[in-house]
Amino acid sequence: MEAVKMRRLAKAIETRLVVAFSYNEGESHIVEPFTLGVHKDTGRVVLRCYGNLPVVNTESPDSWKLFELEKIDKLQVMPIIAKTERNGYEALDKEMSEIISFTVSNRRFK
Repeated sequence: MEAVKMRRLAKAIETRLVVAFSYNEGESHIVEPFTLGVHKDTGRVVLRCYGNLPVVNTESPDSWKLFELEKIDKLQVMPIIAKTERNGYEALDKEMSEIISFTVSNRRFK
């Protein structure tokens, strides 16, 4: 099941599509996925997202979030094109020891 989620997220990142999912006991999120990789400390596969548009809470949509793949459920790739550029994006995420998939930005890598 995790391999299926990884492939779907990698494809969403590659095609720049928004994703929706339930997380950690049903919390709903709609996000722009940017990087999928292995967390340097935990060794778990994680997803770096922008927008975190929660359906159930009131967090600011102007934030970067990190989600553990194993806690993502009911993953849906939406027919909504995400932006390629977002302030604060670093393709070579410092919290990841291995990058599986990432968004290619028009900006130079930091």
